[in-house]
Amino acid sequence: MTLKAQQNHFATVATQYASYRPTYPTALIHDIVSLAGGPAITALDLAAGNGQATTALATACATVYASDLAYSQIAAMPHAPNVHPYVSRAEQTGLPDASIDLICVAQSMHWFDIDAFHREVRRIGKPGSVIAVWTYALLHATPALTAIIDELYAETAAHWPADRVHVDAHYATLAFPYTRIPYTAPPMTVAFTRERLIGYLQTWSGVQRYIKAGHADPVLARADAFAAAWGHPPEAPVTFTFDLTVLLGRL
Repeated sequence: MTLKAQQNHFATVATQYASYRPTYPTALIHDIVSLAGGPAITALDLAAGNGQATTALATACATVYASDLAYSQIAAMPHAPNVHPYVSRAEQTGLPDASIDLICVAQSMHWFDIDAFHREVRRIGKPGSVIAVWTYALLHATPALTAIIDELYAETAAHWPADRVHVDAHYATLAFPYTRIPYTAPPMTVAFTRERLIGYLQTWSGVQRYIKAGHADPVLARADAFAAAWGHPPEAPVTFTFDLTVLLGRL
């Protein structure tokens, strides 16, 4: 069976990814672990990147497997005794049948071969196990800062991978063939200094591809605009909110 071509848009920015990407709400991690059976469970974080979700899961449950396509991302993951990181596709985890209580996918399902992924979920998930998938779209703060971010996104739009459309659609366009668990996502906020905001925006795959196409860094080109809109000393943080979508299901 031929799988959709692998998509790995972040391997070359693993260090920046680890430094600048936001973490997820503690309430979300607590809720999904509770739904899957509590602290004794075994969880799998697919397309784990450098471990934003993995690290949180490690504090809440007994065993966590974390897989990613990029060794550079796995290498940037903080170590924990109950975390087992390895390199694999999300559609071919290599884990035993019916071995996982909680399957998590954070900001990644849109890159997968969706049908193959769902077959793998059904294979490795225990009966009654939980699948938790979430995605976040653009961030926003004050009107002035939000306008600059929206402008940046529009300028780089043609350089984003095609599957980014699913993020903009809040995953409404992707199959999720499980018994749905009703859930209201908690707020996802992050306090960014100006330096960290610029670093985060530079990890965008669309920005990286825009630069590789021969254009000047569009984030640095807006450094003065961000400074003017900040309204605080550059080291003072500003709270940004991400539009978070969470899909929960039970096998």
